[in-house]
Amino acid sequence: MTDASLLCVGNLTVDDLVVDGATTTALGGDALFAALAGRRVLDDVRMLAPVGTDVPATLLQAVAGAGVTIEATRPRSEPTVRNRVTYAADGTRVWDLLSGEDAFDLMSVYPEDVAPAALDVDGVLVSAMSLRSQLTLGPWLWDRVTRAERATTVYLDLQEDYVVGNERALLALVATCDVFLPSEVEAVTLAGTTDPALAAERFRDAGADVVVVKTAERGCVVATADGVETVPTEAVVPVDSTGAGDAFCGAFAAAHVAGADPVEAARVGAAAARVAIGGHGVAALLAERGITMPLVGAGEAR
Repeated sequence: MTDASLLCVGNLTVDDLVVDGATTTALGGDALFAALAGRRVLDDVRMLAPVGTDVPATLLQAVAGAGVTIEATRPRSEPTVRNRVTYAADGTRVWDLLSGEDAFDLMSVYPEDVAPAALDVDGVLVSAMSLRSQLTLGPWLWDRVTRAERATTVYLDLQEDYVVGNERALLALVATCDVFLPSEVEAVTLAGTTDPALAAERFRDAGADVVVVKTAERGCVVATADGVETVPTEAVVPVDSTGAGDAFCGAFAAAHVAGADPVEAARVGAAAARVAIGGHGVAALLAERGITMPLVGAGEAR
């Protein structure tokens, strides 16, 4: 552990996980996966994600118990984005979004959600949210951190669902981060090539100093001023692949902001992703902090 600090910005969700007919209600969302993974590396990890009216207090207490500081945002008068995830015996899953896309945007982060003190950190990871929120938040955040006295590294992840048709705006968004962390699907679609290494170089040309293209079980491709390197990973059979990329990004950002070079940070990210996929939802990452994912009664959760 070091005294470096990381702020994980993104969405928080309430997820009903249905396994063998039993339902566990737990928090999810990219900001939480990233923050819990970041805690594997740093003591000071903070999460900034809007909290809706229906989030059970026991779940927020579990996050705090894991050592993640929850930063305040604008109050929301709407319920949190809710999913039902049903797992089959063969490990496959079916996602049902119980909230609409409008709810996803309402529960995304905008500049007015970010208190000035929240940016007094060494690194800010912006995870995938609604397209509108990311296109609004990215330039605003970049302007704030580049004008601040404290050097803050900005890490950016995207959402593959909105890449097609928005390539020009998203390439401009890449210029508002120091480290770009797309998935392979996002990278090749946005860069217009099937080669992740070439895509990574194009994103460096667009303005990012470091680019890490996540290629799932094959590891990742890391591009810096020194060149492009493929970093392999150990393939494991996942219990649940939900949040693997978010966990990678959180642990990568934490290691990198603590002083690791991008290749070593990628290895740390891959290790966190392997832990994340070892349980349903955030269960495995919470278990590392000595916390069993709480069960919540129907009356409290809804």
